[in-house]
Amino acid sequence: MPIGLIDEKKERELFEKLIAYYQKLYPEEIFDREEKILTNDEIGELYYTYPGEEQKATFDEYAREINEAITRYNYSTPIIILEKEEKRIVLDGHRRLKVAYSRGMPWKAFVIKAHTKKEFGIEKLIEGKVKDLFSPIGSKK
Repeated sequence: MPIGLIDEKKERELFEKLIAYYQKLYPEEIFDREEKILTNDEIGELYYTYPGEEQKATFDEYAREINEAITRYNYSTPIIILEKEEKRIVLDGHRRLKVAYSRGMPWKAFVIKAHTKKEFGIEKLIEGKVKDLFSPIGSKK
């Protein structure tokens, strides 16, 4: 695997840290874990969050590396999402998500499932749904 791309072990560690973080921030909430393969249509329905300045600056460069790694090395490190009341929000894996969606691929996700109507702070960073922000390869958008 190319240097600089996160592997599944590191992503799983981040997943556990994010669950602990959310449980600390929202001690009254219950958070379940789930792993699932998202179809490309489900990826399109994810709420995409602002990934941060550093990621925005290197986004295209890393997206090209991810695209190549998928083809050459079968790269498939999961993304991390927060799910609540039919709303799925991207927490980590923004570039992997864009590449998978653009290629029309399904992708694995580690899911933090919240059982609440409460608004989480991350929701203030939503830029829109993936399908509205990124066009699949070959589409006329």
